[in-house]
Amino acid sequence: MHSLCSRTRVHRGFTLGAVVAAAMLVPSVARGEDQVIVNITGALKGVLGQKVKYDVELINNSGRNLEKLRVVDYFDAGFHHVASKSPIEFQQTIDLPAGTKKWVTLEFELDEPGRQCHRVEILDADRKFMGGATECCMVEAPPQQPAAPAATSAPPPVLVTPPAGVTAPASTVIAPAPPPPTAQPMLAIDGPTALAGTPGTYKATIRNLGTAPTLPGNLKISWQEGLAPQGASEGFSLVGSSVAWDLPAIPPGGKVERDIVLKGDMPATMYSDAPPVNSRINAELSLGAGIAAADQRAVAISSTTPRPRPRSFADAGIRLSLADLDDPVRVGDTTTLVCTIVNTGAVSSGPLDVFIDLPSGARPMGNYRARYENGRAFFDQLDVPPGGQKTVEISYQVGAPGRFTAGAGVASSGLTGSLDRTCDTEFLPR
Repeated sequence: MHSLCSRTRVHRGFTLGAVVAAAMLVPSVARGEDQVIVNITGALKGVLGQKVKYDVELINNSGRNLEKLRVVDYFDAGFHHVASKSPIEFQQTIDLPAGTKKWVTLEFELDEPGRQCHRVEILDADRKFMGGATECCMVEAPPQQPAAPAATSAPPPVLVTPPAGVTAPASTVIAPAPPPPTAQPMLAIDGPTALAGTPGTYKATIRNLGTAPTLPGNLKISWQEGLAPQGASEGFSLVGSSVAWDLPAIPPGGKVERDIVLKGDMPATMYSDAPPVNSRINAELSLGAGIAAADQRAVAISSTTPRPRPRSFADAGIRLSLADLDDPVRVGDTTTLVCTIVNTGAVSSGPLDVFIDLPSGARPMGNYRARYENGRAFFDQLDVPPGGQKTVEISYQVGAPGRFTAGAGVASSGLTGSLDRTCDTEFLPR
């Protein structure tokens, strides 16, 4: 049942399970800044020869998924462990998703009186320290037994000859009393690691690996954004983004299973060429007042909606015209440019950026809501409804006769290409 590794002694006897409250058990709490918070609950006092148990709670405090964590225990000589001398290490590494917790259990026999301590440290795959905690036990000698009565007061022994053919044993070995039966629930959730349009079934399985029935309990499965429930095993209750079932007691060696069907629920603006969105499914088993076991399932959610083909202004039905109100016009007089945007399409145009370029040397006239930069007038964005039209205009003068060209254009982040028009106006001498 036990084996050693090359650097550190390895202990197969660690067991995952719920922390059981008992008399004289108090937790030893690790530093809050550790990436893995370690809480140790166990006996503070004991007597020589007594067996003591320590439940170690591991909490992921890093905000990220932690994988292949090593659990190492260093203990004083007064603690005796069946596997080996200090230190011992859990042979299997532990994966601890972000925000979850798991438990391991340690058992020792008290060999020496005085204050005996052991320290649990959590290391990553590169043996970097992730968290730890220390717990101590004050060991005392067992109380003296009362003296045996004098031999004279005891009745003389009666020797009984064994029947013929039966040999009396030379000695009798009294086996120690078996440990009291305990429940040991284990929870695992299984299902697809990726979803894209088709619903997936996720199964939570609770097994009792102990020797006593579990208490009746409650199973809760919750999920993050990007997932939507489609169905669940009979008897569930739905609250927000979680479902729950009341569970019966599970006999030793028995199991209970519950299913939930979830579908990827991606926004309409996410298309199939976008990277998947990572989400999580959480399962928690509660027995009595606390969480007895937990597990997580990571899911990568992809969209099945193809990205629409980019639309041009012509595809969207957007038309542009530019005209002057007076042509020809004499130098010193004012003419007005009118820019008209028409939407012949079936949907709104979306935000459009409209500008008018005045001829070189032209002076804008009047008070128009526009911003001027290097002869270009920028107007507020327009959104033209289907079948509708909108206009902007600006007046200007020039200081010399001749033929002058103005321009107008429309730009949109939702449409490809460009849309522009020009307009010539003749200015005559006075």
